[in-house]
Amino acid sequence: MSDKTNLEHIRHSLAHLLAAAVLELYPDTKLTLGPAIDTGFYYDIEFTTPPSEADLPKIEQKMREILKTWKDFEEKEVSAAEARKLYKGNPYKLELIDGIVEKGEKITLYTSGTFTDLCRGGHIDDVKEMRSAGWKLDRIAGAYWRGDEKNKMLTRIYGLAFASKDELEAYEKQREEAEKRDHKKLGRELDLFTFSDLVGSGLPLFTPRGTIIRDALKNKLLSISKKYGMLQVTIPHLAKRRLYELSGHAEKFGDELIKVVSHYDEFVMKPVNCPHHTQIYASRPRSYRDLPLRYMESTMQYRDEKPGEIGGLTRVRAITCDDGHIFCRVDQIKDEAKNIARIIEEFYTAIGLFGKHWVSLSVRDPKHPEKYIGTEKDWQSAEKMLKEISDELSLSAERREGEAALYGPKLDYMFKDSLGREWQLATIQIDFAMPKRFMLEYTDSDGKAQTPVMIHRAILGSYERFMAILIEHFAGAFPLWLSPVQVKILPVGEKFITYAKSVHEMLLSADIRSELDESNETLGKKVRNAKLEKVPYWIVVGEKEMTDKTATLESRAGEKETFTPEQTVKKLQKEISEKK
Repeated sequence: MSDKTNLEHIRHSLAHLLAAAVLELYPDTKLTLGPAIDTGFYYDIEFTTPPSEADLPKIEQKMREILKTWKDFEEKEVSAAEARKLYKGNPYKLELIDGIVEKGEKITLYTSGTFTDLCRGGHIDDVKEMRSAGWKLDRIAGAYWRGDEKNKMLTRIYGLAFASKDELEAYEKQREEAEKRDHKKLGRELDLFTFSDLVGSGLPLFTPRGTIIRDALKNKLLSISKKYGMLQVTIPHLAKRRLYELSGHAEKFGDELIKVVSHYDEFVMKPVNCPHHTQIYASRPRSYRDLPLRYMESTMQYRDEKPGEIGGLTRVRAITCDDGHIFCRVDQIKDEAKNIARIIEEFYTAIGLFGKHWVSLSVRDPKHPEKYIGTEKDWQSAEKMLKEISDELSLSAERREGEAALYGPKLDYMFKDSLGREWQLATIQIDFAMPKRFMLEYTDSDGKAQTPVMIHRAILGSYERFMAILIEHFAGAFPLWLSPVQVKILPVGEKFITYAKSVHEMLLSADIRSELDESNETLGKKVRNAKLEKVPYWIVVGEKEMTDKTATLESRAGEKETFTPEQTVKKLQKEISEKK
């Protein structure tokens, strides 16, 4: 058994232990489900009087008492009638039993000590490993049964669990640091974005400073992409539902589609952009000489996310997507995919994340072919090509079944941030299916009609989610080229404001984002404010600087040097240019 599987079994076993402790302390509760999750476990429970987080130490203590009496997990297969009799007073377990019967699976009970639970298995072989693991109860939250808001609200008790106490401690320290870096908190403090109840949840509003970061990312991406022949296009924010029925997205997104009814027609707010791009391709006859055609844009798409799942910038209803689609011949696929890989490398090198990543070769789930569109032959061809691209570029992509897109396999780039958290960001996807669905064609060298291949590419993905990741990765202290304010000018007193303004205007004319602090605060307070705003540099202007016609440049890294204003401009321009 792998270490990962073993840890998952420890976590699931601890969920049983939690349920056993709750049942002893609150005998009138109804248990539902208790799975393992990435950081531990939870159990959803219906209480007559729900506990509060102040009760967690009491429950955890009971868990530790019970654990001393446990030796192993004993499996017993039972009939549906036996299971229903055992859980006759628990509608949640009865519903689960009905589901097991419907699937034709066996019904199993697992007993440890005096506690028995309905479960399909996946427990630790040696209970001693539960005792040596690092675990604790963490928090309480509300959760609808089966995640459906139409169902009853249950109490979810979360626990943390890791292979050792040291790993638990390390995770808690990481989480504490993550809370300090929370993008919702820093976004508010640094005045980057906001939300309004009048606008609606999941619809972020970006301030001037937040928009500067978005534009800097967009311009950086555009400047790299243009070197590889990407052309900007612009599409509307809505379309007829039929467009997404043809592409397969109407079925995929279902209730997440946001409908718009006009006086004359019915539309859907676009959940994705690729179907629109097919129609730009289809707008005129194409020859093999026209290919490849490379379209890109940064545009919004919309999904009707459930209110309970919306949070900060990581889960929103209005998603600004960095999207690109290449229409090409089969013999051009490899070169185009390799160019996208080069764009990814250059972009993430500028961010400082390249090298802290691995690549996934995301392919179909062979057990569920019905989840995907396209022919078996095309899927095999696309998967083979991506594997060859990975080998030729030394990407060492790890094959992951079930991670493919609706229409094709992909290379997904997984990046680690400064806290060691992993994020799937850039992607290269080969799609034979959608061009066929839209009957796209080009004329080959023999004058015959052929179907192009479509390569989907995203470099940073969603601007909203990417900004959340960057805010937390940099803890709000962005590199100079990304910082909304690159320099603050701090005059020591009122008589130095005129000279400070001249320095400020020189920086602005050099396209350096400068702000002048004309407040009536002490220099110490102005410096503290600049540090709180995480500005990369500030320039102190006092008697000496005004007399000598110089500028004292200080950085948040603690460096301090005196230059002429002209030298300051050159230094900052050089740093911005080199780090971009």
